[in-house]
Amino acid sequence: MPRKANEKCRRCAKQGVDVAKAKECWVGQKCHVRRASYRRRDRRNRERRDLYAVETGKVIPEQTVEPPIKPAAYRYFYRERVDAPVHAIQFDLWVGQERVRIEEPVHTLGWKKADVTRHSLRVLKSFSGDLVGGVLLQFEDEMDIHPSECPVRPCPLCP
Repeated sequence: MPRKANEKCRRCAKQGVDVAKAKECWVGQKCHVRRASYRRRDRRNRERRDLYAVETGKVIPEQTVEPPIKPAAYRYFYRERVDAPVHAIQFDLWVGQERVRIEEPVHTLGWKKADVTRHSLRVLKSFSGDLVGGVLLQFEDEMDIHPSECPVRPCPLCP
């Protein structure tokens, strides 16, 4: 069994060094060592208990798996339905869990399907230029957002 902690020394360890040195019980290096061990005692005992639990199989240690860091480009269409005309278009570039670049929404009033495709390819090429050693060939996903949520103002189509 371990020796019981001296309460007087334990209280003294919580005080500053100058206050402890002024006491009549100060012994020098011996007190420095005791103070340090009393301050770290709870943490050290907790670490020992956790290590023992892992070694005996009572607790399974946590293992984290990093998600793959893969660039992905997303295209957002502001339109009411899939077959409805496109109100505006926006693009995002993500690398892993971090958004690297946002291409602000652009109104597509008067654009044909070929214009939307051409603009999308230009943005995709621009995103590929931002990546180190990577080329994006297509968009990861396309999402439809209702035109009422379009952030571009003033808007000729929105009252």
